[in-house]
Amino acid sequence: MPYLVAIFFLPLFVVLLYAFVLFDRLLRAEYEHHRSAWETDGRPAGFFWRAQECGLVASQLAGARLSFEWLFRTPAWIAGSPVLVTMLRRHRFAVLVWNIGVLVLFVIFLRVLHG
Repeated sequence: MPYLVAIFFLPLFVVLLYAFVLFDRLLRAEYEHHRSAWETDGRPAGFFWRAQECGLVASQLAGARLSFEWLFRTPAWIAGSPVLVTMLRRHRFAVLVWNIGVLVLFVIFLRVLHG
């Protein structure tokens, strides 16, 4: 049974990494092309990317807040770019796949645990 979990978890982990990379690319676009919005958002840091101006804790917290907020709200600077809108949609889809996958693994684990 542990093999079944690993078979499902590995692709899910790849999907999660993809979501992180997409989020970082969106943050970098905000930093490079919409600096005032990036400043207003609290100079957020990504999962793998961070600007030199990023602080240690505050930027991580700002990034964590945006990673959740952007799942439900599209900033105006993203809405104005078809490329960024597509990237945000892919990010949202990857996060959805990750969450549904973890829920499915949890249900499988409970079924195995309780026979």
